[in-house]
Parts: sequence; structure tokens; C-alpha cells
Amino acid sequence: MRILVDIRHLNQQQQSGVGEYTQQLLRALFEIDKKNEYILLSSGSHKLQPAFETTKNTSFVHINQPNKLLNLRTLFLKHPTINWRVHESIDLIFLPNLNITSLPNDIPTVLTVHDLSWNFFPEFYSSKMRLWHKATRPNELIKSSAHILTPSTSTKQDVMSVFQKPEEKISVVPHGIDSIFSPKMEARDHGVRSRLKLPKNFALFVGTLEPRKNILGLIEGIKQYRDKYHDDLSLVLVGKWGWRSTQLRHRLWKKDVNSCVHHLGYVPSEDRPALYRSASVLTWPSIYEGFGLPVLEAMASGTPVITSNTSSLPELTQNSAILVDPYNPNDISEALRGLLNSKPLQQRLKEKGLLRASDFSWQKTAKRTLEIFESFS
Repeated sequence: MRILVDIRHLNQQQQSGVGEYTQQLLRALFEIDKKNEYILLSSGSHKLQPAFETTKNTSFVHINQPNKLLNLRTLFLKHPTINWRVHESIDLIFLPNLNITSLPNDIPTVLTVHDLSWNFFPEFYSSKMRLWHKATRPNELIKSSAHILTPSTSTKQDVMSVFQKPEEKISVVPHGIDSIFSPKMEARDHGVRSRLKLPKNFALFVGTLEPRKNILGLIEGIKQYRDKYHDDLSLVLVGKWGWRSTQLRHRLWKKDVNSCVHHLGYVPSEDRPALYRSASVLTWPSIYEGFGLPVLEAMASGTPVITSNTSSLPELTQNSAILVDPYNPNDISEALRGLLNSKPLQQRLKEKGLLRASDFSWQKTAKRTLEIFESFS
């Protein structure tokens, strides 16, 4: 089969969770699939340089047009279809995420839907992002796609409920975990701690700083814990600024928290294992998630996790983390007290987290994805 893969979303320097998923999945697919051909479609003023190795069965097609112009043409003319620039026959189209595109009627499409946060919580998004999601025409994309991939059963149920997609046309294919995440300390860990000026005792958050991640609630929970139990626990935030972050920026400037909350910004993936291993706990009280990759990375690193009792997070952790009500900062505070004052609980969560994380790999993700691709051959 010739499989056309839309990688236009990889043109960002600092990859989001969707970018990480796409790169890791393609890397694993290329390792196990020596039979099918992959044509990677990119666009924009600058040609994309992917951060993964390709094979002789991989080729690139780049549309040398600004993405804004290309998107406008697609929106108003619904032309060209995504396969139009490829001067050879295509057997299958793979969209690793929603995107502004027009699909042909005679080629099956497999689409990954990571979550429906934009549908359930539009207030968490900027007007620009709401407009972008609307421009992707999610109803049309999901309806037109021959098969949908979701990273969790929770997201599968959401897609079935909101879009009335038949259950048999949706497959749960969990994300994987990179082998660099492990509990084994490395010599470079000390260098990372020193270079990033990490505090001695800290809770960690990893992810884009946006309202859905509930950073304001997390900061309040940390503050309550520090004030009530007189602990010097710091909070380290790792991630780039997202949309609608003004309120969070203002909160970080306040004197009551600016000495104990440290924002490191975007941290390269090669430094993240040392961050997880150095943290006392990963605190991740997100309001809604389709999967929660940082939670899996923390568990694979032997770091105890406190996360939300909502959406896919109980499904992902399966009794290997402390679950809290993300809307209740006191719940976060009390979870921190219970965990940080109990070495046996810390050890138990470390062991359970490592066992749970061992169920996931990008090789498994690629193998299941490939099986779905080949069902259309």
C-alpha cells in the first residue's frame, strides 16, 4: 500500500503532545513495516526537517506555500484534496490529528482523535484556536473517515456520543512510552539539575501552560499545602506558554507564590527523564485529557503521581496514582500531605506505576496501528 501521512503539524520547533505522538509513531512504524510505502506531506514556506529516521520506503511531498494561503483555499474551495499534490496513486490517508483539509471520496482515511476538549470546554481556548478547530470541520472529517483511532476508551466513548460514530469504526490505540524514561539515575541527571537550577524538594508539572491543565488550581493546592504543613515544597512548571495564559502569568508574579513556583519553559525531551527522576511527585490535576502522556512518563521514571479523577486519567493510571478532584485545591493539598509524609506510600506508587507503564510501548502502538492500516489493503 501507499500511505499518505499528513505531517503538516510538525512544522513547529517545540512539539506538543500531538507532535510527539506523530514522531514516535512514525519512527516505530518505519522500524517494523518494510512492506508499505509512506508518503509524508508537509507544507509551508520552509521545508520540514523531521526528527526521525526514514527508510527507502519513505518519501516526502512538500507544498511550498504559506499555510495560511493553503488553508484559505481549502476552506473556501474545498480543493485541492489532500492527495492532489502526490503524483502517484494513494491507497490510504492517515491524519495523525485534526487538520484543515479536504478528503477524497475514493480513498479511505484513518484519523486519530486525541481528545474532544475543544468541544466540551471551548472556554479554555482562545478565539483563534476555537476558529481553527471550527475550520477543521471536525464533523465532516470524523464522518468521512473510514476509521478513527483514539488513545483511550474514554475518548472513544466521547467520539461515539458526540459524533454518533459507530463503535466498530473506532479503535483504542494507546500511546507508547519512550525507553529513555526509566527509574535508573544517570550521571547526566546531576548536570541537568544544576543547569536548570532545580530546587531540592519540588513537585513537577509537565505540559503546555493553558487553562485546561488547571495550573491555577495546582498553584493554590501547593500554596495551601505549604502554608498548612510548613513544608518548603516548590512547584516546577515545565512547558511553553499556551493560549489564554494571561491570568496565570499574573498569578505567578504575586509575591505569595513567585518564590516557590519556578517556570522553566520548554525543556528538550532528552532532559525530561532527569526532571522526572529528580521530582518528589508529578502533580497533574488536568480538567480533561484524552490520554495524559506526562503521567505515563512519570510512572515509567518511578515518580509518584497525583492526577485527576476525570476523563481518561483513571483509565490510564489504574490504581497506580493518587486521584483528586481537580476543582478542589484542598484535595490536591491533602494528597500531597498523604504522599510526602509516607515513604511506604511513595514506594508502593513507584512500584505500581512502573508495572503499569510496562504495558505501554511505541512498538505496540505502531503494531496495532499497522494492523488497522492493513485492514484496508
